[in-house]
Amino acid sequence: MNMELTDVMFINDGQQVDKTFVANWDISDYCDVYNRIITISFVGVVVYKERVLFSFPKHYSIDNLSVDEKVACMKEILSIIATNRISKGSFDNQSKELRDEFPLRSYIQIMNYYKRFGLYKSSEKITHQGYNGRINWNKTIHKANKILQDNNILFYPFILNKVKDKDVFLGECMDFVLNDAVKYKLFIDRILSYKAKFSKKIFNNYDLVCRQLIQMKANYFKDEEKKLIDSLIEYFRWKSRLKDNMRLLTLKFEDYWEDMVMAYLNGCFVDMKDDRIKWGYERDNKFYKPKKISVETVIIQEKLGRKAYKVEYDHYMESKDTIYLFDSKYFNEVRELNYKQLFYHYQLKQKYPNKKIENGLLIPTEGSYHTKVHVDRTDLDDVKIIEHYINLREVMKYYQENI
Repeated sequence: MNMELTDVMFINDGQQVDKTFVANWDISDYCDVYNRIITISFVGVVVYKERVLFSFPKHYSIDNLSVDEKVACMKEILSIIATNRISKGSFDNQSKELRDEFPLRSYIQIMNYYKRFGLYKSSEKITHQGYNGRINWNKTIHKANKILQDNNILFYPFILNKVKDKDVFLGECMDFVLNDAVKYKLFIDRILSYKAKFSKKIFNNYDLVCRQLIQMKANYFKDEEKKLIDSLIEYFRWKSRLKDNMRLLTLKFEDYWEDMVMAYLNGCFVDMKDDRIKWGYERDNKFYKPKKISVETVIIQEKLGRKAYKVEYDHYMESKDTIYLFDSKYFNEVRELNYKQLFYHYQLKQKYPNKKIENGLLIPTEGSYHTKVHVDRTDLDDVKIIEHYINLREVMKYYQENI
């Protein structure tokens, strides 16, 4: 598969498309349908029949960028997705995008093994005749010719020990994977530059390769060998499913937005004034995501005989007189009242009646930072929730440079 960008298309998560577009790119699993309206629901890249589809996050403006600039931006986004996948696995191990996504974790395992040990080889001990090398005295005494000279016994020639490395199937599989993955280096920076050393017909049949690897696994006992074989199996299973197609994407970019916002708050949040966040740099804030909190007392739970309903705050920080409570929202636009955030406010006010609560929604925008009032009950019970619109690319840039 030639990965030059000769046929490439750029879209945004949440963008409306039609049935023909979905069929042409085979992305029905990565779209939402509501009231017969189809919208894109992923961020990342799809390679299908040597064509490339880039889907950028909501509010990520690419209209004024060249193709090279768009590719560079997408590589930054894919780097964030890949880094999270490697360090934490998926946010949701059952996510359907993982079924045919490029098996980056398995590739990294194979690449790391190669960097440490090279291609897998089997060592075989052999003996040969000669005069330079490690002498096998036992075999030399029993098998070599003997000459009696000056009351000494001379042996000729010596029997020498030698360790010979031989190429084996596991090494050939590694060679194929390392070479095959280079095709995707355009999108994934962590792919190692590599050129194949072997050419075997068996690698035209990925299912057969998988079966042989599964059969071989029982004969290997070292942990690093087992991990290597598991990673090879996963890669060839992916190849069998997708042939020469590739995906590296997420259906849950909101989870990445939450991670990035947390880092941005802890590094850039200064204070609140007149319902606006004052931003700075090189901060050392202590925003965190608390454990889930029960909304009912233990007495009520026991009375009702069921587990408690629980809530979870996204971004929480407490000072002497103020509680900062923010919720990450990966929206195109706010269309309705956020009841959960309203409930959070009342729950915290009950627990901390003497503290001020700064309550807000953190929403991506392609423009500069600005705010809107989400709900204002200050004349009733002093509840106020502000929508804070933060530049998506600025948050992403900070995340990449500091995480």
